[in-house]
Order: sequence, then structure tokens, then C-alpha cells
Amino acid sequence: MDTGRKVLSSDHARALIKQAIGMIFGDIKVEAEATTEIAAIEARFATTKTKSSHPRRPTRT
Repeated sequence: MDTGRKVLSSDHARALIKQAIGMIFGDIKVEAEATTEIAAIEARFATTKTKSSHPRRPTRT
């Protein structure tokens, strides 16, 4: 996961829980589905993350 991200979305948390359940019960299909969902969520977050179009104001000294 990206280190700059502070809060997980509910979809991301659900996918992580689903992946953990798949690991615990040894269900490879469920684990693979969850891993795919996590990758899609993280890719969507990475592509929507943009810098502000407004330049910051210089600080006064």
C-alpha cells in the first residue's frame, strides 16, 4: 500500500478482510478474487491522485 494514504475505503477494507478469510480457510479462489479487487482499488487510487492545480502561496518571513 502507498505510505501517503491514511484511511482505507470501505471497499478496500472489505477486500482485505475477504483476502484474509481466503488465506485462513485455504480458499485459493476467494483469496485470488480479493487480491484482484485490492489491486484494482489501489490502481484506481493511484490514477486519481493528482497535485493541486493552484500553486501554493509563498510563506511570509
